[in-house]
Amino acid sequence: MYRQHSLGRQRRRYRVHITMAGALIAPLLANVAAADALDRLTLDRLKAQQQAIELLKNDREPVALNSGLTDYRAVLHVHSHLSHDSNGSIAEIVKAAHKAGVRIVMFTEHPEESYDFFTDGHRGSSDGVLLIPGAEKHGLLSYPKSSVQDKLGAGSQEFSDAVRSTGGLTFLSHLEERMDWELNGLTGTEIYNTHADFKDETRLAKALFNPLTLMLQIAPAVKKYPQGVFAALHDYPAAYLKKWDALCAVSPHTGIAANDSHHNQGLRAKRLDDGKLQLTDGLGEVVTTLDPQKLPLLKPLLLGSKPGDTVFELDLDPYARSFRHVSTHLLMDELSEAAARDALQKGRAFVAFDWIADPSGFVFQAVSGDTIHAMGSEVPFSEGTKFESAAPLPGTFRLLRDGKEVTRHTGRSFEFKVTQAGIYRIEVWLNLAGEPKVWILSNPIYFRG
Repeated sequence: MYRQHSLGRQRRRYRVHITMAGALIAPLLANVAAADALDRLTLDRLKAQQQAIELLKNDREPVALNSGLTDYRAVLHVHSHLSHDSNGSIAEIVKAAHKAGVRIVMFTEHPEESYDFFTDGHRGSSDGVLLIPGAEKHGLLSYPKSSVQDKLGAGSQEFSDAVRSTGGLTFLSHLEERMDWELNGLTGTEIYNTHADFKDETRLAKALFNPLTLMLQIAPAVKKYPQGVFAALHDYPAAYLKKWDALCAVSPHTGIAANDSHHNQGLRAKRLDDGKLQLTDGLGEVVTTLDPQKLPLLKPLLLGSKPGDTVFELDLDPYARSFRHVSTHLLMDELSEAAARDALQKGRAFVAFDWIADPSGFVFQAVSGDTIHAMGSEVPFSEGTKFESAAPLPGTFRLLRDGKEVTRHTGRSFEFKVTQAGIYRIEVWLNLAGEPKVWILSNPIYFRG
């Protein structure tokens, strides 16, 4: 799920992986205050959240409004064994995709000189899951249509230009590190990234510096509510959306979700000959050794064990859990690489936090006479045009123009007559155990003056 660029810094990597894993954060809507991450790690709160999710399942209804296209669930920003910070096999990733209901996996390997991420990358259909190769390089997620291996040493703009010249796609990545970037010719940008969602949780990071916190506090929560703990990363990406709105004001930018999946976060404790516990991280590298004689709370782990036994294991970010968290829904007429690329290029997509509820069937479109304009469309402004939007659950529809809220409406559907030019997008919010959570983020429809 998270990046790790230095293989040699084992202890530092352990700290990064562990502290990121349990991040809990409440989204902001209007004046809703953010809860602290540690406060949300209680079993009571996770239980209430899970009960609310079950109620939403019972309230779901098919959307009557039809876009004329099929909704395919995709995950972007995914790493496999080709990246230095992941051991994930294709068999594992495809199995996870099936488990999470994902039909398209778009990889973003950390490229190396030793292999060509395009020609050697994962491509084609594997057990019904479409695989598309790509790279995370120079602050971009890139999906060329032919090799750009000779451009790995180029700068960000030159690398993007090279990818785009092949007919490929490029997306600005990790915006929290690049808020001042202004590159030309991008396909779009991430509008949510799980890594960025962690970074302001300093109190949690400090608490999780100690592996005992993971073993004694996080582990029971993960065992009982695995998706709930992972989903607690969910925060309203206000800074990302503000940057996205600014980029769209210059030129259309397709908004995507970044799963940043690695399956490299976890903790395993093995009993040594001397009775101590050796801890290894999600990639199997030793991070520290603990002595239960000095830490009595760990003694129960040794009961009934012998040297060499694994007495504790915690898997924090299996691919299926990461894939269920958030995804990019592509509106396509068929399941193919060409159709996926076309949907992303034209902005026929929306981002959804699927862990809350299945958003399949969501529609946001403009209607002018007999013409329907899908998300991503650029439409000449004319009187009589209206927006139509619908979702499979009743929620709060927020219509934004040029990044500012125009109106909001509660229900399963929403219509609005367009009275002025602008860049319009929809957010759908749900109430989950007393907290408002952003559920769906549409791509814009551009009404030009």
